[in-house]
Order: sequence, then C-alpha cells, then structure tokens
Amino acid sequence: MWLSYALSISAVILAVLAIWIYGVQKKDAYKFFYPALVLFVLFSLVPISYSVYVSFTNLKTGHLLEREAVIELFKNEVMVEPGSQILNFKLYKNQSDYLIVVDNLSAGFKNNDKSATLGSTIVLPEGIVELSSGEVLDFNDKNPDFKIIHPALGEYSIYRSDMLAIVHSRYTALADGQFQDTITGENLVEDTDEGQFKLAGESIGPGYFTFSGLKNYKELFFDPATKFVFMKSLTWTFIWAGMSVLLTFSLGAFLAVILNDLQGRSKLVYRMIFIIPYSIPFFISVLIFKGMLNKDFGEINSILSYFTISPVPWLENKLWARISVLLVNLWLGFPYMLLVITGIIQSIPKSIYEASSLEGATKFQNFRFLTFPLVLRAMIPLLIGSFAFNMNNFVGIYLLTGGGPVIPDVSTPLGETDILISYTYRLAFEGSQGQNFAMAAAVSMLIFIIVVSLTVLNFKVSKLLKR
Repeated sequence: MWLSYALSISAVILAVLAIWIYGVQKKDAYKFFYPALVLFVLFSLVPISYSVYVSFTNLKTGHLLEREAVIELFKNEVMVEPGSQILNFKLYKNQSDYLIVVDNLSAGFKNNDKSATLGSTIVLPEGIVELSSGEVLDFNDKNPDFKIIHPALGEYSIYRSDMLAIVHSRYTALADGQFQDTITGENLVEDTDEGQFKLAGESIGPGYFTFSGLKNYKELFFDPATKFVFMKSLTWTFIWAGMSVLLTFSLGAFLAVILNDLQGRSKLVYRMIFIIPYSIPFFISVLIFKGMLNKDFGEINSILSYFTISPVPWLENKLWARISVLLVNLWLGFPYMLLVITGIIQSIPKSIYEASSLEGATKFQNFRFLTFPLVLRAMIPLLIGSFAFNMNNFVGIYLLTGGGPVIPDVSTPLGETDILISYTYRLAFEGSQGQNFAMAAAVSMLIFIIVVSLTVLNFKVSKLLKR
C-alpha cells in the first residue's frame, strides 16, 4: 500500500538528512530544525499524501483487501463434497498433545502432525482442556492442510469449529492465472476498473482496492444523488462558518466597546463574567447545552412553558437545529473575540479620540469612523482564521445535534446541520452502504484546498494591512 511506501521513502530520506546534518554539515541551526522536520513529514506530509492516494482509489467496504489477498481467498475457499456425511467433533489439548473425539472414535496427535487416524475411544487424560470455537479456528488457520482419517468414511477436514467434512476447492487455478468455478465450469472474469472478480456478470467474493482515477471527484460533482448531498453540506458549511464569525465578532465587539467605557471594579467583574464560557472545556459546554435544549426534558422549554409557549424542537427541526448550533457556537466563541478586540481597543491612542472630541464627534461617530475601522483592520486576519476553524468545527456540530435532523432518502446518512467535516466522517464510518474511505478522502482533499486557499488569502491580507 501507499502508506508503506510513503513511510519507507520518508524514513530513507530522513535518515540521509540526519547523516548529512549531524555527520557532515554539523550546523547548529540545522540540528535544531531537523526534529521539527521529522514531525512535519511524519504527521503532515505522509498523512496528506496518503489521503490524496486514497481519494484516487475505490477503498471502501467490499474493497478493503489487496488483490493478492483476494486471490488467496479464492485459492482457500472450499465447499462440502455433495452427498458426503458431516461429522461433529471436539478438540482437546494438553500441553503439546491434541486429542480429537468424533462420536465414539478418537485420535491423539502432536502439534506438527499433518493427520490423525481415528480409532477406538481414548479415555480423556487428566488435565486435558477442550478448545473453544475460536481456538479451534485458530488451530485450523495454522494447520490448513491437517486431515482427519475416518476408518469407514475416508479423509476429512475441519469445516467449522465443531464440524468435519469432506471438502474440495471451490475454484480451480488455471495455467493462465484465471480461476474456474468447479460448480458451473465457468471462468471468473476480473474487472480491474471496479476491482472485482465476477461470475456470469455477478460479483463473486470480496473486491480489492485499485486506482480509480477521478471517479470519486466526478461522482461528487456530477452524480445527481451524491452531488445533492455534497452541495447541500457545502452550502451549509459556508453559511455556518460565515454566520459563526459574524455573530461572534459582532457580539464580541459590542461588549468590548461597552466594557471599555465602564469605570472602576464593575469593568473587571463584567469581564470576568463574560470570560466564563471561554474557561469551561468546549465539549462539556456543548453537552450541557444539548441537555438544556432537549425538547421534552430541557430547561429552556421548561422555562418557556411558564409563559404558555409550546415546546420548541430545538434539535429536531431543521430551522431550529441550525439556530441552536449557531447560538451555542456564539456562546462559546464570543469571549475570544471579546478578549482580542478589548486588547485592540486599548492599544488605540487616546489622542485620536481627544482630537475627535474637539471636532464635536459623538460616541457613535467615534465608534463608526475610528474604533470600528481600526478594530476591523486588525481583526481581518483573525476573522479569516476563525472562518477556516469553523469550517472544520466537527465537535461543536457532532456533540450537539449529531448532524441531525437526518435528511430522508439520501445515499449517505446526512443531517441538516452536517458540515463538510462531519459529512466526511459519515462517509468513512456511517454510510448506509458501508464505509467509503475513498469518497471521504476526496471530500477531505476539497476541504484541504479550501483551507489552504483561506490561509493564502490570510497571508496576502496580512501583508496588505502592514502597508
């Protein structure tokens, strides 16, 4: 697999660099830089390269094995000989000795024996232990060619953990590398594009993962069912990230301006109160809100009931669920904006406001023409970074609503509040048709492109603001 190759190549390159840096170059700057380079390669470049590789494959449920492993399964697949008798058995072990009992017959054998001939019943030795089903299957895996010879019925093999049967290979390997079905006499046809062996047009056995090119990306943008789910998630992701930034910035700026005008101890008290949401662990706050927003037992609906207001389906209805996640994220995010904006406001020279007061400017005019432009100029890079963060705010969405409420009749379980990152999680672990790692990797690559674009934009904006 690509991961093995990537790790091997990375190890070789890093080893060569280590020899050059510590054995030849011997510059202190390089010595300090090298550990960071190792971490960057192993925890950033290798995972990213592997995700890129997976996005161009068909790695998903039913296609998780390598081709060689699938072929090995065909070679080892057996079927019971028609008309043969199936026998029940028990397998015992005492140190390195084994004892197999079939009806009134038994046979003892050593660990390395290839066969055991059944004879008259042997009295079970003291201390011998019957093997569990798992241990019997483990023995069979380690000794696939082991045979039990019945004096009247012939040569048997372990068919199940408690059954013996006369078996033969289901598929015969031909000289040209193909397989022939011993039942129908037809050859298996390999579909390399799909990564699947087929018999009479029907898929047989597990598939294998293979390179599929741009198939996953084409499906995302051109397959009607997949495109609907992807675009719905993408649209809400931008709305969610944009509204989260707008709301947290607006409330943070509003409170920062108000608190900046306060005097005495009240300023310190209010600042401490507003910082409380920031001091509580994120996931604990989200879980608390999940309980408070429960339609039937939540405290918020209990309070509303005192005013004869019907229970609000905060987490069950599309509109209310989206409002809920935005409000909870606002509660958790505004203290950060408050802290940053407070610092920016306090760094603005007071002489500017003194000059504006001489011109007769009001407080609102000071805010509109002085405070807000200066704060916004300093905050733009942070707002872009906050937008990128909220695009990947998996915990906030998943813990509160689980992405729900669920959209009915879609190929991948998707909720009205699912953003791209939670949609990727569902593709990888909660798909109705199994785990689709390849499609999840393709979506993650698009998220990566968006985040990189925002980062580049952030750098450019930061440079422009320095002028």
